[in-house]
Amino acid sequence: MGIGGFIAVMIAVNAALVLAMVAQGDEFVPRDVGDTFKKAAEVARYADERLQAAAAGAALPDPPVILADQGMLQLSLIATLFSQGALFGVVGIASKQTFRGLAESLGLDRFDWGGMWLPALMVLVAYAGTFLWVIAASATGISWLQPESTVPTEITRDDLTLSIAAVVTVVGAPFSEELFFRGLVFGGLLRWGFWPAASISGAMFALVHFDPGSMAPFFMIAVLLSWVYQRRGSLWDAIVFHLLFNLASFTLLVAS
Repeated sequence: MGIGGFIAVMIAVNAALVLAMVAQGDEFVPRDVGDTFKKAAEVARYADERLQAAAAGAALPDPPVILADQGMLQLSLIATLFSQGALFGVVGIASKQTFRGLAESLGLDRFDWGGMWLPALMVLVAYAGTFLWVIAASATGISWLQPESTVPTEITRDDLTLSIAAVVTVVGAPFSEELFFRGLVFGGLLRWGFWPAASISGAMFALVHFDPGSMAPFFMIAVLLSWVYQRRGSLWDAIVFHLLFNLASFTLLVAS
């Protein structure tokens, strides 16, 4: 029921985004056309076309759209935030528990500051593993094996977009994803044993990030998250791990 609810939420949110994109038509530009050199090439091409049109006395061409539409980026981020909120409802309904009962079963009624050194240490392990994967993927020369940021760099161009992205990435994702993937899916499948539960929930976690190059490192991170959660039976450990990892990634994105 929980997995079905999750799929339903993803379909509904993405269908709404597709409709919004269709309504935008040619004006919809979700990402920049490319890096600085690609942008310069587009401007140069437009300049040539404009000069040729002016010389021929023809109508001047429309300028190219080379930057992402911040309004659509904001809309997609808000849709993501909505889906994160919907996951709380999915977990609440599928678990068939009261709020208090769910909090107790997931260990959310206790928080141990003294034990937070382990999630922090595992973040370093996760980054080391991701770094090694990037090196190995680059060595193969296969482009789709190389991870790409699941948060577009275009968000840094607008303060409002950046603020919404910060809430989605640093607050929404750690709480909603851990509640669903570790609390409901991993916890529900744990009767089959740690590795089956961690593998299935980890594969789902990696798939929903929609980046082929990130699947292997995200699967590894998901297994680490499952282990951290199971170790003391408190979902807070996994949430703190996820929050610190996303905070570090988001900070590096903004800084760069």
